[in-house]
Amino acid sequence: MNTVLVLVLIYNAVVIGGIGWYLSHRDKMLGNVTDMATGGRDASIAMFSVTLAITYLGSAHVYGLMEMSFGMGAVALWFCFAHTILMCVICLGTGQWVRKLGCATIPQLQGDMYGKQMRNLTACVSGMVVFGLVSLETQALGIALSATSGWSLPVSVIVGAIIGLAYVTMGGIKQTMWVNLVNAVVMYGSIIIAGIYLAFVLPEGWDGVKNFYIENDMEFKLSLFGTPDLLFGFGIATIFAVVFSQSVNQQGMAAAMSARDEKTIRRSIWIAAPINGLFGVFPVLVGLAAATIPEFAELGPKLAGATLVVKLLPTWLVVMLQAGFLGALLSTYAMTVLAPATIFTKDIIQANRKGEMTALQEKKTIQFMIITFGVIGAVLTFFNQPAIVPAINWLFAWLAPLFFITIAGLFWKRSASAAITVLLTAWACNLAWTIRPVKELIVEAIPATAPLMNAHITAIVALTFTVVLFALAKDSKPARLGRQYKLAQQAA
Repeated sequence: MNTVLVLVLIYNAVVIGGIGWYLSHRDKMLGNVTDMATGGRDASIAMFSVTLAITYLGSAHVYGLMEMSFGMGAVALWFCFAHTILMCVICLGTGQWVRKLGCATIPQLQGDMYGKQMRNLTACVSGMVVFGLVSLETQALGIALSATSGWSLPVSVIVGAIIGLAYVTMGGIKQTMWVNLVNAVVMYGSIIIAGIYLAFVLPEGWDGVKNFYIENDMEFKLSLFGTPDLLFGFGIATIFAVVFSQSVNQQGMAAAMSARDEKTIRRSIWIAAPINGLFGVFPVLVGLAAATIPEFAELGPKLAGATLVVKLLPTWLVVMLQAGFLGALLSTYAMTVLAPATIFTKDIIQANRKGEMTALQEKKTIQFMIITFGVIGAVLTFFNQPAIVPAINWLFAWLAPLFFITIAGLFWKRSASAAITVLLTAWACNLAWTIRPVKELIVEAIPATAPLMNAHITAIVALTFTVVLFALAKDSKPARLGRQYKLAQQAA
């Protein structure tokens, strides 16, 4: 075991274990039962904004951006832009709405608007989607540890899952938020120092990287706009997929549901958006630089950037970077594994039983489900390791339709039959677009559909059907946040 890995593991053991023990001990001394899902709904601006920002800095941001920029260039930054826009949508829109309504899960929100059948439907699908993300994030943790330690992927996956489960199991979302605050300082301090340091250790500095692309007629890789195909096929498509799906995903909404109030969420935009958006600059620069140096370029896009960091930077800085990168992966993993555990506990077990769970029963059930989903996600990684970014985009496509029926139900009108039809139709189209022969037949008949991704399809179908079906709905009720609903509640 090398020095870098030992120090990184010690750092995580001290921070995660120390904060988890302190929070558990404090609750025990006060006689409180840990609120695993919402943390008592008292998260401050610092805790909420940092957690929201880091929750969406997962495997795709850390190693995915190095890989993407190696091949397509600076246009990979559109992945970061998409998440910056997402921060704005959550802080100014969906995050405030779920906090105002006092929800604990997205399926609960859907059930509040459209009834129990909708809650059960969205709980099953949302839980499936987020569990898929658990498996992918487990894979990313394994890859990160394997690259640093030289361990086999199965061993690395087990170690990564253990650390990730410790991140959240002891104190729930509050533990995750406090650990995130510490990791944010380490992560951003290290990438700023590393970016400056690389200017002195790259063979010809950052100017040499720039000149390489100019001299080899690849100047487009230095541009944020790349080529028209890359801009539309990757840049715009990514914004489309990320914003519509993640703005109503339990993974990110959990932080909003834990915030002190709506004002806290609104003000957090000035912290969450820059913290999330600026992170991607460093891995993109590393990927661009690695492709210009033969020693690293021959390793290919998956390993070039990560190897450059380890080889060119001093040990102390590599330790800081790896601790920061692992912290970003662990934060995303923790929030991702907490999401299906919360949904399963609150929307499947508790919502379908006669009596209410006690606070202690809910805590223990969520902890049990966190461990269960974590173990299953790790085991699945032994047998299947799909490409992370395409798999994430496919999973996002399942959530995109929820955005449109949520907006309709909150501000236009509510119709359970219309909402269910929208979801089932969009999901059917998602499955059809996933089957290659079906997709090829459609593209052959309509060539303009060739660049469309699954998230495009589900969003377009959902938007169209939402407008048409809700407009024609005869069983509609007033919007949940509309004036008519408020008047009806006052009259009652």
